[in-house]
Amino acid sequence: MAGLRPVPSAIGDAPVAWSAADLSGVDPDGMPIRVDLASSLRPGLLVFLSTNCDGCDLFWTGLRRDLPPGVDVVVVTKGPANVRADEVAVTAADVPVPVVMSDGAWADFRVTSYPFLVLVEPHTRRILGESVGFGWSDVAALLDSGGHG
Repeated sequence: MAGLRPVPSAIGDAPVAWSAADLSGVDPDGMPIRVDLASSLRPGLLVFLSTNCDGCDLFWTGLRRDLPPGVDVVVVTKGPANVRADEVAVTAADVPVPVVMSDGAWADFRVTSYPFLVLVEPHTRRILGESVGFGWSDVAALLDSGGHG
């Protein structure tokens, strides 16, 4: 599984080492947006992308054509202080999932590179897995590792 790295998890009834935070920021039009990760019945797949990365282009294009089954997808970019909202708007055109521009989300999920994928269980907010995204096969591997493939 390319790029997949282990994530802290609970053993038995021990508390989870860290849990997923809700996403808040603005959409590419500058409107406030909040994504409550616990409100869904399906796992959340957070896709951390940039507008100027060759590897990210594959994911932007893929999200327009073929969303992974069984998960709710949210794209997360850096906030407007670090990426131009108009570039995000153009790049995210026709992407049928929420796009959240938020520096805080990158810090909350400890993301240091992109494209980066995080799979979240909604009810417990447990991080089921995370991976650098080199291609769509990494999405499938991440979903399989989290028991949602």
